[in-house]
Amino acid sequence: MQTTMKRRTLLRSSLTASAGLAGVLMSKTPPLMAQERELKLITFSHFVPASDEELKRQLEEYGKQAGVKTRMDRVAHLQLPAVYASEVQGQKGHDLVALRVGEPHLYAKHLVELDDLVDKIGQRAGGWTDVVAGRGPEGHYRGIPWFFISFPIAIRTDLVAELGETLPDTWDDVHRVGKKLKAKGNPVGIQLAHSADSNHILRGIIWSWGGKLVEDDGKTVAINSKETVEAYKFVKALYQDCMTEEVLAWDDRNNNVCLNSGKCGMILNPTSAYNSARKDNALVPGTERPIHQVINHIMPPEGPAGRHMSAANQTLGIWKWSPLQDVAKGFLDFHFQKEQQEKHLAASLGYNQPFLSAFGMHPIYASNPKYYFAPYIGWYTHAPGWPGPPTGATDRVWNKFVIPDTMAAHATGKMDAEKAVQSAEAQIKRIYRRTG
Repeated sequence: MQTTMKRRTLLRSSLTASAGLAGVLMSKTPPLMAQERELKLITFSHFVPASDEELKRQLEEYGKQAGVKTRMDRVAHLQLPAVYASEVQGQKGHDLVALRVGEPHLYAKHLVELDDLVDKIGQRAGGWTDVVAGRGPEGHYRGIPWFFISFPIAIRTDLVAELGETLPDTWDDVHRVGKKLKAKGNPVGIQLAHSADSNHILRGIIWSWGGKLVEDDGKTVAINSKETVEAYKFVKALYQDCMTEEVLAWDDRNNNVCLNSGKCGMILNPTSAYNSARKDNALVPGTERPIHQVINHIMPPEGPAGRHMSAANQTLGIWKWSPLQDVAKGFLDFHFQKEQQEKHLAASLGYNQPFLSAFGMHPIYASNPKYYFAPYIGWYTHAPGWPGPPTGATDRVWNKFVIPDTMAAHATGKMDAEKAVQSAEAQIKRIYRRTG
């Protein structure tokens, strides 16, 4: 009897071991490796690489403290929506996610609520300068406000001086100076194409003429107005008088290259173009003079309805499917501490403009006169979706490039202004109906 029991016990043990071994072989993961935890973060590929390097360093430092492996993946910003859609569909992927525009709203039901952490971080850093960024449709934070990327004018001051002109303050000034720059062989460079810069700048122009895509309820489409039509007409004049047709195919890098190569005389862009010129020691064509010395930044232009510009709002969220939600929250708490924020801001050379009040007048902005605009540009800067909040529908209109496409159609004479605005209205209404 004992022999029979021993045989049965041995058989069961062998079957259990075999099943376990089969599982290991099928997964190709040793038992020890299967138990290891890895905190994964996905973000856009930053235009200032040192910013990503510092973020990765902080993630690795926190991982050592928390006893987890870490991984940071960087993806080109225009490719991120497709990556996120795939992760949401499969309910797997990364733990921490960098979000922009209306993505906290669009993916709210897939993102962890972060109200308590937002309050904690805000209280220790003087509060938040923006109360909209990161909120979902129900008003809860689905992303922690991280930083915004602003769009001042970047202009060749030497060329303006050669023309006997002054730096432009209004869009009419931009048009006047831009015509002279183009005649000199140094055109204005504003994308009318599928790029984030184009989405931002063209919204700023619409707002500066008193137009808007939606009402402040964030739901009622309001683009079809005489103010918007006039903004479209201005963009056509700007394109025909001050730019070249290459802007119709530009991405977010081309305007930087145009300025730093010495061709463009004026663009609207974050400080990345200037910083790249300084890093690469790009020269004014035909001289030994570094071109960054004659590039300056000034406030976005004023229009008939005031000075307005869109900004790239960035937030950080946690996917609900993450098995490491508490660890991910711990990293966010760590990253938003003063020491880490200081290092991240410095690594970006001021490109990342934090939403935390304590950093609004950071010494880095006084370290270089080319950054003087930074503490003040937020007064004139809005999130896409303004005067309403950025929503899921905002995000889908953004990714469809409705405004750049209809602006380009009018600028190139394919549609008159009224029909171009009507086309934009029809597309936006359809997106808002489907998004809900």
